[in-house]
Amino acid sequence: MNISSFKYILAASVLTALAACGGGGSGGGDTSSSPGTVSLGLSDAPVGDLSEVVITIDGIELRRKDGDDCDDETESDDCAYIDQFTDAGDVVDTVQVDLLKLQGSDNKIIVEEIELEAGEYDQLRLSVIDEDTNFSWVKEKATGDTLKLLKVPSDELKLGGFTVDSGGVQVFIIEFNLHKAMTYNPGPDRYILKPRGVRVVDVETAASISGKVDSALFDGNGTSPCNGKANFDVGNVIYLYQGHGLDVVNLADNFDSDVDGSAPATAIAPYASEIVVAEDDGTYTYEIAYLAPGNYTLAFTCEAEEDDSEILDGFAIPSPDTQIIELNIAEGDSRVCDLPLVSGSC
Repeated sequence: MNISSFKYILAASVLTALAACGGGGSGGGDTSSSPGTVSLGLSDAPVGDLSEVVITIDGIELRRKDGDDCDDETESDDCAYIDQFTDAGDVVDTVQVDLLKLQGSDNKIIVEEIELEAGEYDQLRLSVIDEDTNFSWVKEKATGDTLKLLKVPSDELKLGGFTVDSGGVQVFIIEFNLHKAMTYNPGPDRYILKPRGVRVVDVETAASISGKVDSALFDGNGTSPCNGKANFDVGNVIYLYQGHGLDVVNLADNFDSDVDGSAPATAIAPYASEIVVAEDDGTYTYEIAYLAPGNYTLAFTCEAEEDDSEILDGFAIPSPDTQIIELNIAEGDSRVCDLPLVSGSC
């Protein structure tokens, strides 16, 4: 399955207040300070073999750091809940979104304000109505309008946390790497969406990497071994790893060590991965958005046609073996890295 990462916006603006979590308790922030206004979001990137990934959200739960479990669906010192959403200007109890329509900088506002007590929140849970194609489903390009069931374990996606600044207005992007988060389950012919691979990034400090990929790296007149491919547009993927000085022989495709017990301990799983997209003008592009600042290693491969999200496939990264770049990404950086590199850096 060739699935890229997706991102999609759940936003908060300035219209409706969600009651803040109470003071004291076991929360992790400064409860004496003024609350902050927070926007939460996801955004989407291209997907190779799917045409729709639709989810219906019926609740959002936010838990303060070190707080008790949120299980009574009422405001408390530890938890806050959202159970109403905005859709096309209406207030609704559930909101249905096709994640694949929200690519790049596109977004969909579904919550019109969250006012939260300042401090740390260690968990955000999205409640999804799953296993019913009236609410959530996947469509494959190969099977047309056939709806495939979408399963979310425990009916909710347990995501990471964030810190709310006192008196501020913040936007956080919740980004999923679908190469890690979604897998096909052939027995019941369904897809499973998991929270594995998610990251939460403050938009104010978020960085991005984008660029063009010369088709000479993978087309029929290009560089070995990619010039032997049956379909030159398939299997071209950018992998991004955290850190510098990584041993190239350990760079791996997406896998889950909890599932694939045979994966070597030295294998380095990617932090993010993006499919290289064929544009209408004949160029090939990629973009990895909403990255936290830090050191990264970027590698290209033309051999990732079959990247199982749970099993280490073991294809060559990088391929061709020259397409690897070390980057130091600063806050708010928008780095352009075209492949192949001309000067050796970008």
